[in-house]
Order: sequence, then C-alpha cells, then structure tokens
Amino acid sequence: MAVHDPASTVVATVEVTLWVPRGAAGDLRAGTQEVLDGVDAVRAVEAFDVETVRPTATDIRLDLAAELRLRTEDVETALTEGFGVLAVTVHGVENVEE
Repeated sequence: MAVHDPASTVVATVEVTLWVPRGAAGDLRAGTQEVLDGVDAVRAVEAFDVETVRPTATDIRLDLAAELRLRTEDVETALTEGFGVLAVTVHGVENVEE
C-alpha cells in the first residue's frame, strides 16, 4: 500500500491574480517573482507570463499564467494563503520526485 506524503513536490500550471506593491524594489517582473517566492509552499518559479496589468493607487494587480514547483498537493490553498495572492485557478498538477 502506498503511503500518502502530504509534503510531496508537484509542478503546477496555474493562473494567478496577485498584487505587487507600488514602490517595490526592482521592476514589475522582480516584484511578481518576490510575491510568488514569498509563498511558503513555493520551492521554485519555473516560468510565468503576465497577461493583464491593472494599476491602482496603492498597488499593481496582475493576472498571470505560471508554472510553479511546490511542496504540497493542495496547490490552490497553498497559493491563496500567500501574501498578495488574490485568486488561483489550477489547470494541472504533476507529481515529481526530488
């Protein structure tokens, strides 16, 4: 019988809506990378493409497609618990060995 490892590593393809604070160091890509890297479960940001940018008075809201390596199988919950992450749609999850 296989034992379920709740901390297994996955690669997930997702759409994410997040905000990057205005005045953050670096450019918009660096700010986006910082928000994604700040999520506890994220081990690596494999790739991301910004699809929509909506500046507001205090932050910049982004919609993006991303491929992330995470240490969890509950991708949506793990990402939405991250600071600055507003919404997540998971399109695919693949278990990987580390």
